[in-house]
Amino acid sequence: MTLRSGSSIRIGTRRSTLGALIKSGGAGSVYLLPDDAHSVAKIYHERVDPPSYTDRIEAMLELRPHLPDQVEGGKRYVQIAWPHAVVRDERGRFVGFTMPALDVKSTSELEQVLQERQARAAGLPVGLGAKVTLAANLSAVLAALHAQHHYVVDLKPVNLRFYRASLYIALLDCDGFSIQGQGKRFSAPQVTPDYLAPEFQARKLGPAGEETQDRFALAVVVFQLLNFGIHPYSGRPASDRVPTDIPARIRERHYAYGLRAHRMMTPSPVSAHAAIPLELRQLFDRAFGKDSEERPSAAEWSRALRSYAQPSSGRLVVCARNREHQHYASQPCASCVRADLIAKTARDAKPRPKPNPRPEPLGGRRGARGPVSAVTAAQMAQMQAQLTRMQAQMQAQTAQKVAQAQRSWWSRGSGAPAATGSWSSRMGIAVRVGMAVALPWSFARLAQFVQTLYAQLLPSSGAAALDGWMNAILMTLLGVGFLAACGMFMLVLPRMLKNR
Repeated sequence: MTLRSGSSIRIGTRRSTLGALIKSGGAGSVYLLPDDAHSVAKIYHERVDPPSYTDRIEAMLELRPHLPDQVEGGKRYVQIAWPHAVVRDERGRFVGFTMPALDVKSTSELEQVLQERQARAAGLPVGLGAKVTLAANLSAVLAALHAQHHYVVDLKPVNLRFYRASLYIALLDCDGFSIQGQGKRFSAPQVTPDYLAPEFQARKLGPAGEETQDRFALAVVVFQLLNFGIHPYSGRPASDRVPTDIPARIRERHYAYGLRAHRMMTPSPVSAHAAIPLELRQLFDRAFGKDSEERPSAAEWSRALRSYAQPSSGRLVVCARNREHQHYASQPCASCVRADLIAKTARDAKPRPKPNPRPEPLGGRRGARGPVSAVTAAQMAQMQAQLTRMQAQMQAQTAQKVAQAQRSWWSRGSGAPAATGSWSSRMGIAVRVGMAVALPWSFARLAQFVQTLYAQLLPSSGAAALDGWMNAILMTLLGVGFLAACGMFMLVLPRMLKNR
């Protein structure tokens, strides 16, 4: 028979009825009790075999931790939801237990307060004083639990809650803890690798190691509370041999925040461990050292942290620069140092605009006396304008000379310019090519004319004797004249045109 709101139950020898459903989880559902405003009933689901929890709950009833409710300002704060009585159905079968009614709505997960940004978004405290108080209260609750040889085992911030108004810790789901019974232990098999001790990363956690596991996980949570949520096994690896995941670093004991530097790991640059007092750093070194037997107990953490959590001790002081910050006496404010470092990193990472290049002054760079005056700047602008005009004039003159050098010889008389690539330049080239053809032809015609004239003037009888001699003289003179004309055309004329 499945129980629901309105079902009849028996609490010890008293009959009662299940009220409204508050919440339902994997193992069971929690209901209000109409006849008891300070208690609720947890009823196990049938699929989880409720009778298997009978011995565990009875062992919890026999060994209660000494954690009385705290009353402040007329309000009651339940620190641990420990079973009060066994609940049975009308047939007398075990179905669950009653426990103190805990105002879950006034609590928050401890995970939310570790990161400052997340804490601010949720309206939670961000100062060191509140976090030290939370660490001290958590240690005190675990010390009371350990005194009865009960252990949380799967201890981590997401499984822990605290009251926002008083900062007291509220432990829920206690029936999942490792419980010490009469000659028998009811273990807790669930663990989280990021909070599991090094010796249990490679082998199974047994009942004999549950207290040392709780001590290790407590030290990790306290370290995160006091150091901006940084995990003690995070940091910067100094070698490629360092694993990248937290469980593997725990297994190989890569703790980078000890009093002695780790040879393969360096701390996170925003860590506040250097500003933590020596006695607390020594506790951390013992907790994360090689000898698990040296780990501080929850009671030892509670005593050490309580002295810092009490305002009257003066061991925590308000920051003079930011009233929202607190820091350890005689130590710098780690929150301010961290904020400055983050701001500097953001400024360095932001790309800066490149300055526009300025024209170089004629007299060189500015001296050490500062910027030039307005008059000097105006004069410099005028000089630069004059320089620009001079450069333009020089360029025009150069272009004019080039044009004159390229002007054809036949255009000189008329004074017409011969620009590069113009029709007159092309015409000059054509004329010179024509002359190269016409001159030889003209000398040939001249030679033919002279020969004809010579034959007409001399009688035929006398010409025969002188014919060979005259021909030789005539051809020599014609050849010399031809060579002179070619030299005039090829050498003298180009020079004359170039010099004009």
